[in-house]
Amino acid sequence: MQAILASSGRTLVLAGAVSLAILIGWLAAEGVDGIGLLSFLLRFAHVMGAVIWLGMIWFVNFIQLNALAEADEQGRAVLMKSIVPRVAKTFRHASHLTVASGVLLLITSGYMLGSLVYATEVHMPPPRNVLLWSGVLGGGAMWAIVNLMIWPSLAVILGQTADAGAKAAARARIAMLARINLALSVPVTFVMVAAAHLY
Repeated sequence: MQAILASSGRTLVLAGAVSLAILIGWLAAEGVDGIGLLSFLLRFAHVMGAVIWLGMIWFVNFIQLNALAEADEQGRAVLMKSIVPRVAKTFRHASHLTVASGVLLLITSGYMLGSLVYATEVHMPPPRNVLLWSGVLGGGAMWAIVNLMIWPSLAVILGQTADAGAKAAARARIAMLARINLALSVPVTFVMVAAAHLY
């Protein structure tokens, strides 16, 4: 067990194996149809992606940006080389997983393209519909901020060719965009949870 827990990768494999065993046990006891299982797996991927993405948003805003502001030049260089690229890559991939699984979940649930999946439209009460699609729009905006605005600015900071002025402007832009994503993270999470559980 110590060898497994010594590596985050092996620990994640263990967590996946335990989850798979639980799923197999559930399926053996209760059974589920194909669309139901697919929807569950997509929902699980969506929640896991969102947990990682939101965790990165909060980490960047409350830890990483403050650490970069407080560090001297040598400390900042270490952070920019070792921490920032890893955080950015995780952040970006989690946003892709969250949005892709969310779109597929909307389709398999019949909320989007319902007539193609179920040969009829799926009815959703209007207030719930507003909550769900508000979350979809907010999540889409957050994805666009990460991938279309923060990512190019990060390339400027991490690049060797940009001058100090361009890097400073990119740092300020990233900090502002990170705060916007932080501001969106709570209401988007709220409306998504409300759409699923408030009724």
